[in-house]
Amino acid sequence: MTGDSATTPTPAPHTTHWTLGVLGGYGRNYHQIDMSYMSDMKYDKFTSGSTFGIRATYNPWKWIGIRADVVLIEKNYHMDHVSHLEYRDDIITQTTTNNLYLNVPLLLDFSFGRRVRVHLSGGGYVGYWLSSHRKGKSYSMTYMLYPQEGSVSYNEFDEDVPFNEKRDNRLDAGFAWGGGLSVRIWNELRVSAEARWYYGVLDIQNDYMRNLNPRYNTTFTLQGGVTWSL
Repeated sequence: MTGDSATTPTPAPHTTHWTLGVLGGYGRNYHQIDMSYMSDMKYDKFTSGSTFGIRATYNPWKWIGIRADVVLIEKNYHMDHVSHLEYRDDIITQTTTNNLYLNVPLLLDFSFGRRVRVHLSGGGYVGYWLSSHRKGKSYSMTYMLYPQEGSVSYNEFDEDVPFNEKRDNRLDAGFAWGGGLSVRIWNELRVSAEARWYYGVLDIQNDYMRNLNPRYNTTFTLQGGVTWSL
C-alpha cells in the first residue's frame, strides 16, 4: 500500500576530511646536561632558533584528528669555556652551535569551536640530526694572565662541524605537546597560532667514553600557519 506517511529526515554524518597546511615560527632550545665536575663549562639556559614545516591532519570525527608534521627545527646552544684564575674567572672560548634537525611529530589533535577553534595536541616525535655549525671566539691566554688595557686578542671561528659516527647520535625522539587557536577566514581556509614543547629522550651522544654526561634537547616553539580543509 502506498501511503502519504511522512518520512523523518536523518542528520547527515560528519564527513571525514583532510586538513593540509604550512607552519613556521620561533624556537628556544634548552640544552640539558649534568655539569657535575665540569665547572669550567657554562651553558646558556635557552638559545634561540627557528622552525618551518608542513602539516597534515586526518579528521575521523569533528572534535578529534590525527596530525602529522614534517618540520625543520633548530636546536641550538651557547657555551662559554671559563678558566678559574686565582682572583677572577676569564672566558677562554665562546661558542654558539647551530644544530638543524628534521622532526616528524605524530599527534592526537583535540579541538572544539566553530569559526574560532581551540586545539590541544599530544603525542611523540622521531627525527634526525641533519647538520651542525659553530661560530665564536677563542681568547689569548696571554691576555688572561697579563690583562692590560688594549691587549685583548682573540681568534674568531665560523665553521661546519663534521659528524663523528662514534661520538654523535644523530637519531632524535621524544614527546611533543602543544595548544593553540585557529580562525576560519574564508571558506575552509584557516590561520593558526600555537605553542609546542618537544621533550627529547635520546642522548645526542653515543656511549663512546667513560664517565660521559648525557646531553638532551628540550625545545619550545611559537609558530603560526595556514591550513586548508579538503
